[in-house]
Amino acid sequence: MNAATKITTLLIVTLSLLCSVESLICNVCEISRNSKCTKGRKTCFAFHGQSCSSIAHYSEGNHLYSQQLCMPNCRRRGIEEEGKMTYVMCCYKNMCNNF
Repeated sequence: MNAATKITTLLIVTLSLLCSVESLICNVCEISRNSKCTKGRKTCFAFHGQSCSSIAHYSEGNHLYSQQLCMPNCRRRGIEEEGKMTYVMCCYKNMCNNF
């Protein structure tokens, strides 16, 4: 391994470590039902000003599906519109937005 490769490897490891220290690791799921991700499971990094979030969608009191993501300027709230309800939940610990 030459010097340039060693420096590049060290730089990548250092930057990865800094990202994990300065950010949250959150679950991402496009669609989850019954506590299981059924579409688009991965993770994201929430940086300064962002948080992990879960958004639950209901129709006439029945849970339709939820979404998990990294969200900027997250605010906990409930939104009601024509018999449909959406709850936005925010959290600030690694992997806190479980399915």
